[in-house]
Amino acid sequence: MKEQIMNQNMEGVLNGANAGAAEEAPQGTFKKDLSKMNIWALALGAIIGWGCFVMPGVNFLPKAGPSAMLGMLIGGMVMAIISFSYGYCIKKYPLSGGEFVYADASFGKKHAFVCGWFLVLGYWSLIPLNSTAVAMVTRYVVPGVFQFGYLYTIAGWDVYMGEIFLAWFFIVVLGLMNVKGVKSAGWFQTLVAILLVGSVLVCVAGVLLTKPDFSNMTPFFAEITDGSVVSKSGIACIIAIACYAPYCFVGFDCIPQAAEEYNFSHKAALKIMVSAIMCGALIYAAVIFITSIVEPWGGMMLRNPDWATGEMILHSVGYIGVLLMGVAMLCAVLSGMNAFYLSGSRLMFSMSYADALPSFFGKLHHKYGTPHKATFFLMGISLICPLFGRQVLSWIVDMTCVGAAIGFTYTCATAMVMAKKEGLKFQTVISAAGMVLAAFFIILSFVPGSPGFLSVPSMIILFVWIALGSIFFLRIKDNFLHGKWEGVSVEKILLSKMKSESME
Repeated sequence: MKEQIMNQNMEGVLNGANAGAAEEAPQGTFKKDLSKMNIWALALGAIIGWGCFVMPGVNFLPKAGPSAMLGMLIGGMVMAIISFSYGYCIKKYPLSGGEFVYADASFGKKHAFVCGWFLVLGYWSLIPLNSTAVAMVTRYVVPGVFQFGYLYTIAGWDVYMGEIFLAWFFIVVLGLMNVKGVKSAGWFQTLVAILLVGSVLVCVAGVLLTKPDFSNMTPFFAEITDGSVVSKSGIACIIAIACYAPYCFVGFDCIPQAAEEYNFSHKAALKIMVSAIMCGALIYAAVIFITSIVEPWGGMMLRNPDWATGEMILHSVGYIGVLLMGVAMLCAVLSGMNAFYLSGSRLMFSMSYADALPSFFGKLHHKYGTPHKATFFLMGISLICPLFGRQVLSWIVDMTCVGAAIGFTYTCATAMVMAKKEGLKFQTVISAAGMVLAAFFIILSFVPGSPGFLSVPSMIILFVWIALGSIFFLRIKDNFLHGKWEGVSVEKILLSKMKSESME
């Protein structure tokens, strides 16, 4: 039935009593102002964050040595496999809401709510986390400038008024930009993505021009243990880093949230996603390379520098290189904030229109065509978060990686079910493979010793969020399941919105 609706230009979407409900379309319509470059930049900006420039010294080299580069490239390939299901679903369901719509398409509204509930928290929490990362960039590049007005310490993190003001500034500016219109947000995203890639490339070139000794990268497969470098199985090293994939590449799934705003064919979405993922993998590998080649990486790790990548660039290129890396880091966190503002507000809009969230969020601005109320809500709660310190926010974000993996699993499962019905063997097989990989990432979150194992605070927040979701669902289930849209899928609800808007 869904296939017939998509192929009949949305005619006959609703009838009878539901036809009357379809007239209740929000003011304004989504504007198709996002180009292929905008969408590519959206995905890359969400993928590359603060961690790309810090994790080489904190996680990657200690666990695997320079072979971490191979692990990240393989991790990118794994995420590319999952992205095939997203490309299929975007063509089949070209609607804002992404995984929320996909989960409903194959498994019903209850599953859609579960998926949407986790993703809303994930998209939102990454906005304030990235805003606090701006302050961390300044701690490395211009130490002490914003560390004034000490307030208190939470979970080992010193909270300064200067850094709070800095975080608030970017939260407000990027929020207002997203309210103003998707075109300005897309332009900004493209600019910072180009600066991000360019800065990393210049840093790599600068390090290579110093003619570093490639023997500094030996042992290629290694770990630091009790003050000595110990050889480690190459396969074990690579797998250990590849398992970070869902945490390093989360964000490419922002692309389907803006599906109603493309100014190009939805068939191009898959190529855009795969290219953004692989570009992200190359950037991760490039930063690991910079960190491991300037001097013997084993000895450098034993010194335990606060920021290994920055220290290596300072030694080889000088302070100008550190400034360039600072620009890359700043672009990464700002593009992440912008991407999650855009995707979070679109998801909330779609959930609201389907009665899974209050109707307050289901309106578009009459002039700009943006879900402004959802954006202002995200802005408001994001302004509160820097007061709690970065460590508390990191606990929330660690937990939301479970939600991202849940979204991956639902998307791959939907693509597998639909492709099987249509007799598409390749899509069915690759979606089944993606579903298994995504489910494996969920399991990793609960396996002690794994890269994604949740800390005790993150585990507590997870169960609190599940409890809150259960309570909220009990309050809205009558309206969500049995209200004006009873018996109508989320896809049909959103299609009815598009149909009624096109008739105005």
